[in-house]
Amino acid sequence: MDKIDKLIAAMQTHEGWHAVGNPHFPQGTRSYRQHNPLNLRTSPSMLWQFEGYAVFATDAEGWLAAREDIIAKATGNTSTGLTGESTLEQFINVWAPPGDNNDTQAYVQAVLTATGFAYTMKLKDLLTS
Repeated sequence: MDKIDKLIAAMQTHEGWHAVGNPHFPQGTRSYRQHNPLNLRTSPSMLWQFEGYAVFATDAEGWLAAREDIIAKATGNTSTGLTGESTLEQFINVWAPPGDNNDTQAYVQAVLTATGFAYTMKLKDLLTS
């Protein structure tokens, strides 16, 4: 598992990906049903949007879209202002801003704990093995 996959796995957990049969989510969560592990709002590879979030055909396509989104941010190819010099903490503050009722600091801490990455890790470091 490379660094980007490790980051996606940690974020997927924090985003609330739960499969069918979870006692709290018997039908699975929206991100699970829509094959969207990071709750992307939009993506060039999505089928459509439902309830404001991208829908993908398969889990693999949703995972690939998440990878592509992170790579775009790490290379400065988005309108977010993030670049390869941006830190993971800055990335998560853009991804899950406090203004959207997110506990951004808890999100940062959960991802760092799950991955072992430092909050000062730069996005460009995700692109190296």
